Parts: sequence; structure tokens; C-alpha cells
Amino acid sequence: MRLLTAYALGRAGFGAALLAAPRAAGHVLSGAGGATPDAQAFVRGMGGREVGIGAGLLAATRAGASARPWLVAGVLSDAGDLLGIAGAWRDLPPEKRVPGAALAAAAAATGLVLLAR
Repeated sequence: MRLLTAYALGRAGFGAALLAAPRAAGHVLSGAGGATPDAQAFVRGMGGREVGIGAGLLAATRAGASARPWLVAGVLSDAGDLLGIAGAWRDLPPEKRVPGAALAAAAAATGLVLLAR
């Protein structure tokens, strides 16, 4: 499986999991506050974004079109997530800070590697 396909499937799968279980996902990502109805709304939005980017990447690669716009969208989304985590750093449970930032940074870095190819 090509790295781009694996990346697209990973994004879509992550998004589907967020959509399927926003309360549990919110709790895992940011602690007890992530399970509130308000947070679940944002988790669902994030899930939809991830499904959309993953599906767009898959459609582009299958059609022989450029994946670049979808990769740029993913990198910008991941950078936004990282900035959001940084902005809430003091209010996040300590055990959620580094894993959340690492996940966002890894996704952004993977997108940058794919863009450089």
C-alpha cells in the first residue's frame, strides 16, 4: 500500500471514529471536558473534516489528479489543531497535552513529507 493511500485511510478512519463516538473520543483527546455536549459538537466537526480530507485524497489518487490541495488542507488543519492544543495547554489535563500535540504534529509532518514527494 502506498504511503499516500495509508495516510488517506488513516485520516478517514480517525474521522469515522470521531463521528461514531464523539463523547468517548472527546474524553480520550482532552479529558472529562471533552465529553461535554459542546465539546462533542467540535469533535463531530473534526471527524467530518478528517473523513472529507481522507476521502478527497483517495478520490484524487484514484482519478490520477493531484493530491496536493488535499495534503495542504490536511497540513493546515493539523497545524490548527496543534495551535489549538498550545492555546489550551494550561487548561488541558497534563496527561493529554503531549499525546495530543504529538498526534497533530505527526499528522502534519506526514503531510509535509507527502507534499515534498
